[in-house]
Amino acid sequence: MVSLQFLFYIFLALFGIIGMIRGFRKEIVVTVAGILSLFIIDTVVPKLWASLDATNALYVNLAVIFVTAFFGYQTPGFQRISSRFERDSLVHLVMGGVTGALNGYIFFSSAWYYLAQAGYPFSWILAPDANTKMGQAAIALLENAFPAFLTGSWLYILLAAAVMLMIVVIL
Repeated sequence: MVSLQFLFYIFLALFGIIGMIRGFRKEIVVTVAGILSLFIIDTVVPKLWASLDATNALYVNLAVIFVTAFFGYQTPGFQRISSRFERDSLVHLVMGGVTGALNGYIFFSSAWYYLAQAGYPFSWILAPDANTKMGQAAIALLENAFPAFLTGSWLYILLAAAVMLMIVVIL
């Protein structure tokens, strides 16, 4: 059995490698998509479905995260835009890797956070055991999940800043 904490670090490394391959500019678009997913979950979903139980809310939140990640990873097909997405230096590789790892943190910690909010409704995923050191470390990681600290006005500020950064980087 694999702990969620170990899986978290695996995904961070995997997303970091993907970020190095894709490059910094493409990963910025994915970062904006991740922040947008939290904005949708925080503001839009409660207005559309106010009375969801915990399990159905988990399904909706995971669907929002998956859909925004999917569309975030779709690269523009226009030659004018895609020619600007190049990994021509070591700095771009490193920045792409760091931004990719940040995206892994955004998406995986968000999914884990909403899974914990729903009370781990799946029988094949167990909650961390607070009586073990590994469980305590996993709970500490969960307390630092992206949705745990990005709430209220900070969500709006970060979304606006991320969109501005994306405009500056792409155009």
